[in-house]
Amino acid sequence: MSDVALHYGLFGVGRCGCVHGEILLAQGQRLVALGDEHPAALANAVDRLGIPSAVTFSEPTSMARSGLLDAVVISSHTKNHARDAEPFVRAGIPVYLEKPLTADLREGFSFIKAIGTEKNRLQIGLQRRFDEALCYAKQLLDEQHVGEIREIRSILRDQHPPPATYSSRGLIIDMGIHVADEVIWLTGEFPSAVWARMFRAKGYRSPIDEGGDTAHVGFTTPTGTIGRLDLSRTHSSGYNNETYIIGTKGTLHVGRFCGYPGPIHVELWTDQGTLHPRSKTFPMTESPKHCAEFQPRFQRAYELAHSRFREAVWEKKDFAVTQTDVLQAQVVVEAAHRSALNCGVEFAVARSNDWDEYERLCQAHGLFADEDTPLDR
Repeated sequence: MSDVALHYGLFGVGRCGCVHGEILLAQGQRLVALGDEHPAALANAVDRLGIPSAVTFSEPTSMARSGLLDAVVISSHTKNHARDAEPFVRAGIPVYLEKPLTADLREGFSFIKAIGTEKNRLQIGLQRRFDEALCYAKQLLDEQHVGEIREIRSILRDQHPPPATYSSRGLIIDMGIHVADEVIWLTGEFPSAVWARMFRAKGYRSPIDEGGDTAHVGFTTPTGTIGRLDLSRTHSSGYNNETYIIGTKGTLHVGRFCGYPGPIHVELWTDQGTLHPRSKTFPMTESPKHCAEFQPRFQRAYELAHSRFREAVWEKKDFAVTQTDVLQAQVVVEAAHRSALNCGVEFAVARSNDWDEYERLCQAHGLFADEDTPLDR
């Protein structure tokens, strides 16, 4: 029955919400309900998506109880994710939730305790796990083409600042979640130490303050892998996503910057300095109307993420990226965010399969303290 259209709701209809809505409509799904606490955003979404018949809601509980929905996409402000998602989870409606899980790590643990750890409750919108180029890179890594991983560096650079309506605790929290999840997924490892610095580049202006416009996040893993996340809003030549992986037998480079329209390179280099025949290129997507700068690079990944979500709904399977997956990345960016606030001091991090122990570890490592509280080190 996977070819039968689902009746979707969309709660949170700003820039990213409308991107999701356009994808769903293009895939032949029925977008029957829109929700947002801001009437102007609702009116804009109805017009932009061309669905005047959609029922509109100003809060999530009434939408969840409406009886209209087979599934819902939630793309509201990060600070409202738990509040907006929980009514749908409790109503048994499958949820596609934009990253991150919550704005606050303590709230993240509370939210998971409230909804459970089952993998059929919600799928998180970390689209890199569905990106064809990165999935191919993951395959090459798993086949040991670069040997043991020595270093990994993931780059995410926007060309433009976020819109004035964007809400964020900081650049590392909201931007870093993507690449933190990427490196955990690609390496199969969780960091043991994290540090970071924030910077303000010259000639950059933004309608919001994210604590800086450029961040460098460093980390190491228990096996000695060295990692770095480069984040910025200041890449004047265009949207830039790259991943470098240096191993004992070779190097893998995904997404060498070549502007729009691409293509997306996956370059596998041998220990002889030659390009391996398994190297490959993937096309970017032609820019749709109202195009956000990330869409040409990741439009196909978003489409695949939604297709996989529906497949799991119809077949009653586990979702591909869940609340427990994203919390790992959230722990890393929380540590990095706090390190940057404290001039790059190193934070220890650890995970556990026991959720009470996991929460205690985060608290012991200073990830629940008030940000303004001086570190006792």
